[in-house]
Amino acid sequence: MNLFSANWVLIIGAAIFAIGCSSTGSTPSLEADKSDGPPVPQPTSVVSSALSGTNGGTLTIAATADIPHKDVHQEVQETLTTMGPGLAYSRLLRLRSGKEDQPNLLLECDLCQNWELSDDFSYVFNLRSDIRWQNVAPVNGRALTAEDVVFSLDRLKTPGWPNAPLLASIGKATALGDLSLQIDLALEDADALLALADGHAKIVAPEAVAVTGDLKYGPVIGTGPWIWQETAAESMEFVRNTDYFENGLPFLDQLNVSVLRSGALVGANDPDQVAAFQAGLVDVMSVGASEWDMVRKGDTEFQSVVSRRSGAGVVLVMNSRKPGLKETSVRQAVFQAIDPWDYLDIVWSGEGFASVGIPVRETDWLLDRPEMRRSFFADPGKARELLLNSGQTLPVDLEVTVRIERTGGEDLVLERKLISDLTAVGFNPELRRMNPVQFNDLVIGSTKDFQLAVGAIPPTSTTNSYLFGLLHSKGQWNLAGHNDAQLDLMIEAQAMEFNDTARRDQLVDIQRRVLDQAYLFSPVTTASRWVFSNDLKGFEPNTALSEYNFWSRAWLDR
Repeated sequence: MNLFSANWVLIIGAAIFAIGCSSTGSTPSLEADKSDGPPVPQPTSVVSSALSGTNGGTLTIAATADIPHKDVHQEVQETLTTMGPGLAYSRLLRLRSGKEDQPNLLLECDLCQNWELSDDFSYVFNLRSDIRWQNVAPVNGRALTAEDVVFSLDRLKTPGWPNAPLLASIGKATALGDLSLQIDLALEDADALLALADGHAKIVAPEAVAVTGDLKYGPVIGTGPWIWQETAAESMEFVRNTDYFENGLPFLDQLNVSVLRSGALVGANDPDQVAAFQAGLVDVMSVGASEWDMVRKGDTEFQSVVSRRSGAGVVLVMNSRKPGLKETSVRQAVFQAIDPWDYLDIVWSGEGFASVGIPVRETDWLLDRPEMRRSFFADPGKARELLLNSGQTLPVDLEVTVRIERTGGEDLVLERKLISDLTAVGFNPELRRMNPVQFNDLVIGSTKDFQLAVGAIPPTSTTNSYLFGLLHSKGQWNLAGHNDAQLDLMIEAQAMEFNDTARRDQLVDIQRRVLDQAYLFSPVTTASRWVFSNDLKGFEPNTALSEYNFWSRAWLDR
């Protein structure tokens, strides 16, 4: 059986990648392959170390959108998932908290005590014995069972629901007892556990669902650190769950979420939100570049932190099917004309980082900056030499399509820098500006009517979703339009590699291949900047996979 049929590629590249889109094919079984290959290593279960902090106080967070309803399984909206009712729930797994280097997709137990992977590609999870549902009717504080987890995973996979594709690699879940369950893999996917740690993979109580048949109108009852309070539409309030299973957490007595709607243009200047922060009406908010400038220019004392994550940001991609860019040496000349780290400083004020854009487990899974710069970028002399040796007549015409965002300031600086660098080595770049809708149609959609494009990429959350969606020849997006059999085999091999050390080496080689063939790279991979009051301590956000556990670990020194 060929696990990497076109069907498999579509599931990994589309279903896992595009949360909110429905799966487009059947899921192949693993039965024929369970006995093949080397022994599978067993993961080590990890739980973040105990924290010290001060109990008490109320923290107010700024959100920018109202929640559509309260059913965490039937919506992908981030406010609902990470700042709204979703805060009341736990998951089987979560991302590791604390002062970890980012990007960070390191897993740890949430509801589980440990887990192990058998050689037939089934995971067995043992649950903690001290977990109780929040003491709210009709669940009334009963103990969590494995059947609750099975019920929740089955419900999340309801056909047609927007979060169902998240579990494309997850097969049947079976309770083995009150505190243990087995989860089979539908696909031999080394990223499968990340789906169980995703912020959308909430564990819900069957009794709560049974009240009205779904959870759109509540009740909101979880096993998490925060208990939902019914409030007005403009705000959401949570109080500390005194029966929460992690001793001493959460530190805060109350968490308030204030809905401060953005302007008509998402991402545009929002002085009202900044004014609320400066007036002390909110303690924490995530800011874009324009809001960051306003906060910095104000008189309010504050702290800030940047959370880095892979799989989102800006991509520079070349269409290898277009005349002029079919030659690898011409694409390589474009890369050598550019210094991505200079762009980071000039265009994005040092926020984010340059990479191939692939979400990775840890920072050392990324190709390091010295090798990237030495081998693939920042050598205008080599760029000109590559152009001359390619047989092209200089200057070489090159159409540059740039996605224009709402604020425009960064776009103009990027345009000027890119056009200048390309012109200096022998290209004749022609700028073509596109709004987001036009850009998506021509670059990300099926049209692929571009030569070189720069703009936001569809966000991905896992290694395989990025590789199979954007870089595999049969991927739904295959931005570079290549047909690279060697790269395809490399992507397929790493997807089934459960040994972290071996997989890390394979991914570094994949990054080298992508840059050597000059298909695409991310001149700025996303970073989320948060600003917060000086008396907030222990605030260490990791926003990958819609994570939200960090709220329970923050405390106030007031």
